[in-house]
Amino acid sequence: MSSITPTEPTHFDAASEPDKLLHILILTDRDWDHPQGGGTGTHLHEQVKYWLAWGHKITVIAGGFVGALPVERRGNLTIKRIGSRTTVFPRSIMRGRPGLEPKADVVFEVINGITFLSPLWVDVPRVGMIHHIHREHYVREMGSPGRIAAAVLETIPLRTIYRDTTFMTVSSSTADEIAEHGIPRSRIHIAHNGVESDVLTPGARSADPRIVYLGRIKRYKRIELLLESLAQIPNVSLDIAGDGDHRPDIERVISELGIGDRVRLHGFVTEEQKLALLQESWLNVTASSVEGWSLVVMEAAACATPTVAMGVGGLREAVVHGKTGLLADTPAQLTESIRRLLDDPVEREVMASAARERSREFSWERTAASSIDVFNQVIARGPKAARSKR
Repeated sequence: MSSITPTEPTHFDAASEPDKLLHILILTDRDWDHPQGGGTGTHLHEQVKYWLAWGHKITVIAGGFVGALPVERRGNLTIKRIGSRTTVFPRSIMRGRPGLEPKADVVFEVINGITFLSPLWVDVPRVGMIHHIHREHYVREMGSPGRIAAAVLETIPLRTIYRDTTFMTVSSSTADEIAEHGIPRSRIHIAHNGVESDVLTPGARSADPRIVYLGRIKRYKRIELLLESLAQIPNVSLDIAGDGDHRPDIERVISELGIGDRVRLHGFVTEEQKLALLQESWLNVTASSVEGWSLVVMEAAACATPTVAMGVGGLREAVVHGKTGLLADTPAQLTESIRRLLDDPVEREVMASAARERSREFSWERTAASSIDVFNQVIARGPKAARSKR
């Protein structure tokens, strides 16, 4: 069953303001229990946790996975799993909103490179959620055919049928990318990801130099660059936490570079294991080519672990270069940045402290409240008939 746990309401008093309670229909390819839930799953889970505590009703439509229940209900939360991560799109469209949830007040559509084409069949106020534009992601994962896939599944829909949609995103860089598709900047709202800085806390460092990569093992994550950096820096080990279809290639590169004794492939890890890895590591590292923000950067920061990353997308906002970590423009700079912080304990600890302090500025409660505010704005702008009776 879903791991939603009660949280004290603080956004508003549901008992005194019942007219502000919403029934939110979420459309997503995967929920937080999906094995590939990743940052999308965390983003939804942490917000839904607060929305439920504030009294809202939530219905989630998501793709199913092996072992998943088709329908789960707990209080005001209902999760309906339809098909798979790919077939959930046509199946949802064929059912239409009345067939999915006839009493929804607002639809929150998570767009992960593929749209639900919601403007064509959703007749209540809508808000789209984009973590990052997937055009480059498609090309890196699929090669030349990825350009066609990106155009059909993402670019053309956004440029045509979504032009009047209100969007939310996690960084200014992604907001700019969305705007490049013809969406008015005034319709794009930024709500940075939060972090549980009271749960993710500093701990004891490993006595020996360790760096950590935490995320999915996908081609666009460019983990090979981290392995090449490791091969050039002796006496340091790398923990890779996560899994994905690119793992066989990563295992091959590890063997070719002769660094198998210094790399630990953990696969999927529990929250407790993740915390331990972030606390023990000297640095968090990522060479991803596409990131809307990067949850792991702030999770590492909460554990007082600085980040070294390629300076792309939202990573340029998640990492304050020279203060909470270092950003690199080239693989060579990435290697030198890792080496620099490993060799300089004073600078590393100054950045660790600054990272921890900055993490306190971000909370999931604030993110969840921002989303509710946008939902209410969109509902207020829409025709009265668009809001269903609960």
